[in-house]
Amino acid sequence: MIAIPLEDRIALQDLMTAYCYAVDKLANVEELLALFTEGAVLDFTQIGLPLMNGHGEIKQFFDRVFADMSHHAHYISNFRPVRYEGGAAAMTAYVIGIGRARDGNTVEVNVQYLFEAVRQSSGSWLCERYSMFSMMPLPGSLTEIHGEH
Repeated sequence: MIAIPLEDRIALQDLMTAYCYAVDKLANVEELLALFTEGAVLDFTQIGLPLMNGHGEIKQFFDRVFADMSHHAHYISNFRPVRYEGGAAAMTAYVIGIGRARDGNTVEVNVQYLFEAVRQSSGSWLCERYSMFSMMPLPGSLTEIHGEH
């Protein structure tokens, strides 16, 4: 087990949970972007979705997600620190994500998140790299809904 001060562990868990809440609102991409460094990398390639570099590409992807989806719900658990270096840390969590597209299509995924975060001068944490890995077989509806249009 990685030794990590309790306040930092809670802050990293809160960062991951804040991401789920922001995505589930399907309303404010800027709120979501505020959780990431300007040059953050989101790597969703392991689940058949794109690699995104920086706020511009992240915003473009989530603008489309928010337009395509009518409902989202993410359930996050099993938080586990995997790296801690004071000003940088990484944490994983298990996530069940479900959603309904505006066209009536549905999706459910069971994945693991990896958030690699850096402490800001204010003491808060921002994610600089976010990767997602499949834990169960992925449904075809995932790429049908969120793949290249």
